[in-house]
Amino acid sequence: MKFVLVRPPFYSLFGLSSPKMKTYPLNLLYLATFAKQNSDWDVVIFDGENLDLPNSPRSANTDPELVMNAEIPRMEKLINDPDHEIWNIIESQILAHQPDLVGITCNSGNMDTVRIIVKRLKMSGIPVVLGGSHPTVLPEQSLFYTSADMVITGEGELALLSLLEALESKTDLSSVESLVWKRFGKTVINPRAELIRDIDSLPIPDRSLIDRREYFGEVLMTGRGCPFNCAYCASRNIWGKKTRLRSVDAIISELSTIKSDIEKLQQKERDVSSAVDLPGNEKVDMRPGMWVVKIVDDTFTVVKSRTLELLDTIIDNQLNCFEFTGGVRADTLDDKLVRKMKESNFKRVTLGVESGSPRILKLIRKGESNNQVIRAVKMLREEGIMSHAFFMIGFPGETKEDIELSKKLILEAQPDHVEINMVTPYPGTDIFPKIIKEDPNDIDRWYRWFHQGLATHSETLGYDLDEAYRSFLEFARDYHLSRQQIC
Repeated sequence: MKFVLVRPPFYSLFGLSSPKMKTYPLNLLYLATFAKQNSDWDVVIFDGENLDLPNSPRSANTDPELVMNAEIPRMEKLINDPDHEIWNIIESQILAHQPDLVGITCNSGNMDTVRIIVKRLKMSGIPVVLGGSHPTVLPEQSLFYTSADMVITGEGELALLSLLEALESKTDLSSVESLVWKRFGKTVINPRAELIRDIDSLPIPDRSLIDRREYFGEVLMTGRGCPFNCAYCASRNIWGKKTRLRSVDAIISELSTIKSDIEKLQQKERDVSSAVDLPGNEKVDMRPGMWVVKIVDDTFTVVKSRTLELLDTIIDNQLNCFEFTGGVRADTLDDKLVRKMKESNFKRVTLGVESGSPRILKLIRKGESNNQVIRAVKMLREEGIMSHAFFMIGFPGETKEDIELSKKLILEAQPDHVEINMVTPYPGTDIFPKIIKEDPNDIDRWYRWFHQGLATHSETLGYDLDEAYRSFLEFARDYHLSRQQIC
């Protein structure tokens, strides 16, 4: 039997289709690899973010948030036209695999895209199961909104395997933990499965299931879960609040496998280059940024002792041939850790600063101070590690004065790059009920739920969030230009 895992298009609808702007769907690789190794199902991955639409802006030097904000009308036009050719292409490419089941990963922003795809697949009689952050928090709403057959809530590997086994043996679905499904027209919510305690038990993702030339660099997960309690984040709904870390040995094994893949590719390139006079030889299509590894943990440095052990082992095994990047909290950094990150070849880190207003930081339970941010950026700068700081605008109770404090912090801390996002009240976050008074079942046009420029709650703020966001983007643009002139 055949199972197709789908990442639906969203960012590609704005024209963000160049490899520089994409990372591959590691979550689907984990699911696909686990299912292939533990069942008789044939599993393939279809990534809708690889769709290259006509007239897409392809400059790798363009900030994604600027592109997306400018291309909102383009995205809206595509989503509001379910008969557009793009949906025909997606449907035909999925059906070409002749699937017995299709699984689609969903966040809130692509629920309208998912709805279009599901309705087309249902016309062909293909059962569909959803997973991801939005279906986990709102499983019944997701079934109703998209017409899908089933939802897997939370962590997906064990539940998916159980579902595939049940479908293959044609047994009752009541035994599939974490499954929400329909029986005789009624929704059935099965008990939630426990999280996987030992995530070393998961296999190394089989990256041959995708074409890595479509993406920039490699993606690595070293742990699941986040112990912090930020009011704007729903990660704990899937991964839990307890951090589950992979062993250092398991991570080193995966990095060694990736290194071996790259070295084989480079050897093939050398073999081809040395035989240029032979007919039929072509240059090997090397992967973009193939020595870059992006660590996608919620916060890579949450357990400092383990982070130091991992970095030491990376150095000892000469895996600092990779250029690493990953997200950290400012309050977890110290001189020793930053020096070790430099030695292990960290080139850039991202910092979720969010706001420069102490009042807002307290309200969103960020747990960091402006001084910690300034100190962290300074330490990174002294070691030659690039800092990429995320800020958000539009928190509940935020004023224009709070926004000015964020700008002030940027000018004081002087990170190498700042990215401005719009506060998005995702279902499952503590800010959702404070901002959104509608019943989720009554909400339409979920494509407004994304960080780059469609306000959902201006009326609760006392100012036009779309306008304030565009103004902050202009500030960030001028800030980057001024830094370029200094450098």
